[in-house]
Amino acid sequence: MLPLRIALRYLLSRKSHGAVNIISAVSMAGVAVAAAAMIVVLSVFNGFSQLVERKTSNFNPPLLVRMADRSVIPDADSTASALQRLPAVSVASPMIEEQAFAVSRQGQMPVTIRAMEPLAMDTSGLSEILIDGELDHAQATVSVGVAVNLNVRPLGEEISGIADGPVTGWIEVFEPVRGRRVNPANPTASFRGDSLRVSGVYQVEQEEQDRDMLVIPLAVARDLLDYTTEATAIAVYPMTHKDGNDFTAAKKEITRVLPAGMTVLDRMEQEADAYRMIAVEKWITFLMLLFILAVASFNIISTLSLMVVEKENNMGVLAAMGATPRLIEGIFANQGWLITSVGGFIGLAAGSLLTLGQEHFGWIKLSSANPAMMAVDHYPVALRLSDLIAAGGAILLTSLLIAAAGAYLGRPQRQKN
Repeated sequence: MLPLRIALRYLLSRKSHGAVNIISAVSMAGVAVAAAAMIVVLSVFNGFSQLVERKTSNFNPPLLVRMADRSVIPDADSTASALQRLPAVSVASPMIEEQAFAVSRQGQMPVTIRAMEPLAMDTSGLSEILIDGELDHAQATVSVGVAVNLNVRPLGEEISGIADGPVTGWIEVFEPVRGRRVNPANPTASFRGDSLRVSGVYQVEQEEQDRDMLVIPLAVARDLLDYTTEATAIAVYPMTHKDGNDFTAAKKEITRVLPAGMTVLDRMEQEADAYRMIAVEKWITFLMLLFILAVASFNIISTLSLMVVEKENNMGVLAAMGATPRLIEGIFANQGWLITSVGGFIGLAAGSLLTLGQEHFGWIKLSSANPAMMAVDHYPVALRLSDLIAAGGAILLTSLLIAAAGAYLGRPQRQKN
């Protein structure tokens, strides 16, 4: 404790050279700014991750049951009925997601169809992300990308961003006939099609789902694919899906009753690529900020070098009074540890306060020419304990390295005295 007390006294006392005080303050401020930047930047990534989760929660089911090898579920209706009887399940409905080809009077494009039953459409909250029209269980609801590329929209409605020209409210969907080869002389005979009215346009604000997605009735998709009770997945909505996002208990209960070869995916697992990309960007940014923290910490080594020169006579007096070389070495080690840790944890506190302020009061706003199309009006942030622990660990590790450097700088005093 004695080296720490002496180091603390040296840190707070006035120096004979005013520059030493200034350099010490700048070094501590540099660490504080780097630490605060860590928390703020990581919290911004958390906020965008939560924004993606909120948007996809109105499109993806909380839990999705499918074959582990991604093949078709042979009797999806009976499996969904069995899951529907579980106490933790509110709605279990077969769902089909397949590639198809869509044609309108204004264009054509490959699309991904998502076929759902009426109850699943209502439970999913699809109506909450509509930007045009309304949800009709018997018709098609298209993503904003499909609406733009095919120039379709609900008849009598308008949507910003649609290209000028004739607009149609109908769309044709085609699927290849299973087991039939394409006849070059009559290729249309190898496809089965159906015509649907466009009842609504939605926007998730996630590129994969806004680009080419088409929501249609399950019965229509089964006719196109020549299915009876088959489906590619089962959408499951637990009893608590409106109250929270923790479906661990429901997932375990569903997994327990499922036959072999089937698996249950939560929303994060359904959108693994999107969440993985955000996580990779987040931690790459963390490593860059950690490098900045290390660079800022080098200033502390310069400060310690000046401290050694500043306190050379004091060290001589302490040595004459019986101070051991280890004690003198420990004074400068504690000096470096104090400057780094105090500056770092001041930065953590400042970053946390800034993040919480932005989270609750929305100080920094987002601007757009069309505010109605924006999901949020301020930068989304979210403070997480795991980020505080990671940043705090990085500061502690840096402080230990600086302490080792301080001990090394104190060695010439031992050799001289």
